[in-house]
Amino acid sequence: MQDEFENLSEMLNVQFLKNLKFLQDNHKKTFEKVNKLTYEIENNIYEERYALEFKQEGYFDILDLKTNKFLYGFNSYTEAEKRKEIVDFSSKHSLNLLRVDPKDNKLALMTTLGELNPLVNFMNSIIDFKNITFSKIFKFIFIGVGAGIHINEIYKKIDSMNTLIIEPNLEIFRLSMFLLDYSTFEKNNKKLFLSVADDAFQREYVISKFDRHHNYMNYNIKYHLFSLEQEYILQEIIDFFSHNFSLSFSYNATLQVVARTIKIISLKHKFLKKSLLFNNPILKNKKVLIVSAGPSIDERIDWIYENQDKFIIVCVDIILKKLEKNNIVPDIVVSIDPSHLVANFFDTQNKEFLKNSAIIFLTQQHDDVLEKVKDLNIYFSQVLPVSEEPEYYFSVPNVGTFSFAISLFLGANELYLVGSDAAFNQKTGSRYAKDNSRTVMDKLQPSKKDSKGISDEDILEVKGNLKNSVKTNRELYRFKKDYELFIFDYKKTNTREFTAYNLSNGAYIEGLIPLNPKDIDTKKIPKKSFNKSILEKVTITIDNLNLKKDSNLLLAIIQKVKKFQKIDYKTKDEFLQKKLDLMIWILEQKKEMSNATYGKLFLQFIELIDTYINYVLNIEQKKLQDMNTINYLKNYWCEALILLTKRMKAMTDIKD
Repeated sequence: MQDEFENLSEMLNVQFLKNLKFLQDNHKKTFEKVNKLTYEIENNIYEERYALEFKQEGYFDILDLKTNKFLYGFNSYTEAEKRKEIVDFSSKHSLNLLRVDPKDNKLALMTTLGELNPLVNFMNSIIDFKNITFSKIFKFIFIGVGAGIHINEIYKKIDSMNTLIIEPNLEIFRLSMFLLDYSTFEKNNKKLFLSVADDAFQREYVISKFDRHHNYMNYNIKYHLFSLEQEYILQEIIDFFSHNFSLSFSYNATLQVVARTIKIISLKHKFLKKSLLFNNPILKNKKVLIVSAGPSIDERIDWIYENQDKFIIVCVDIILKKLEKNNIVPDIVVSIDPSHLVANFFDTQNKEFLKNSAIIFLTQQHDDVLEKVKDLNIYFSQVLPVSEEPEYYFSVPNVGTFSFAISLFLGANELYLVGSDAAFNQKTGSRYAKDNSRTVMDKLQPSKKDSKGISDEDILEVKGNLKNSVKTNRELYRFKKDYELFIFDYKKTNTREFTAYNLSNGAYIEGLIPLNPKDIDTKKIPKKSFNKSILEKVTITIDNLNLKKDSNLLLAIIQKVKKFQKIDYKTKDEFLQKKLDLMIWILEQKKEMSNATYGKLFLQFIELIDTYINYVLNIEQKKLQDMNTINYLKNYWCEALILLTKRMKAMTDIKD
């Protein structure tokens, strides 16, 4: 008996060391966490909370040393078998990321799909949506590892190409390394993503990497939840994919941005340039006040007025009219919304109100907006890499985060934010300050729902900035997440340090220091020094944009796709292989293009359309494997790609 126990212990240690080496070679961050914990346990620095035990009944369990309770309390191998039986190849227990029309339970036809709608309409006509079973599961998420036994059994059945394993407890993950061979998940060109003992930001970063890898397979992602105690992680995943999914890529909007950028370049407008921004940090050592449009502005407006001569004021476009009404003149105005309605934001009563202000746009601004501000001091930040001369391109989801980002790009290292609430007014439900250019009212109390569906209007109670807690909803909560993700990424990739204070009365934003304006001794702050012309130091006009070569390459792509379209394919595999060969050729051509956006746009568009194509071809329905169906899909694929390429070519021809 003793010999058997020693043999078992030796086998467990061999497996653990194998996993440790695998992590060291392939998942460095997780290795460092596990290795550090192991060292602390072996040297009695860390007191273990959990222990792996082999029960007399012949199974492993995890003992909680604090409560003296077992994680399972029953046969973990039997449990693993039951869990394996529950997991199947249907769309149950999964994230279905192709949007469905609730009226007929078929794929939704949306204007944002543009050239793809004929393909979606065809799919709706041939798919039996009541009987969806996939031939293969390409993406799988395990939430919680337990002892790892159920993961092993489920994975042997599912054999997913891309696997994400999330375990919030480092000790439990370490114990699973004695029983589960993690290297299995990366055999035969497969890919493993690990999130172990991460905070919410780190977890979202790993989820985003899992999302982007082979994202043309993101039509359906299966998941398995080990314990209801980890359901909050499942909600995080649902939240992430509610606004990060294949259909969220609007190629029509991208084409619009490229066209507008080319036009703005041709009109010889000034562009911010990265090296000039780095060498001339014009806002360094100045106190910068960023004014957004959240409801707390109403409480702070008098303070802003009284201290406007102490701070460089950077404001969002939507708050301009309120500032004018309160005699507050911004130094820099930022605007990113591509809508023509933004022109109304600049329709101030005093036409001279912004004559001494600088305005920074993204290169997606509508002609009506540019016409409104044509006599003012306007500058642009490139959204997409249409030209290499600015040396960067950049965009964020909302104008509040953009105002913060631009301030940092301009060298600000001491920032104060007001109106960045990420929450509605706690009494009225208004999400904007009074007298601005937009009014939206949110519900103050959660509504009763019959399902567990996710809605932007869902009421959340979150940590407050200057209060213990505040109520917000999912849509506003994304503003908070956008800020936090930008700050997280900025600190990872930039050496410039900054301190930022949030004077707002809404949700707490990680990375910003809560501060009440009353606690700022403004008498000690000297008067500001700022001139609109200072942006001339960090901007250029773009003179070298020749798109003739791009036009010729796009014409060659159109001709190549037309040849591909004429061939009939007998099998799914033949079609997919030839399509892959064509895509490789196209992506080789894009390397020769002067406009890097075209190559990226091709790739994203193909990922979008292939998400639908792969969805059809992975469903086990006899009709969908028919030769006629495969060639119908080929024709829709080709027609959509040709239309896209023609639109891109038209833009290059306009420039010439």
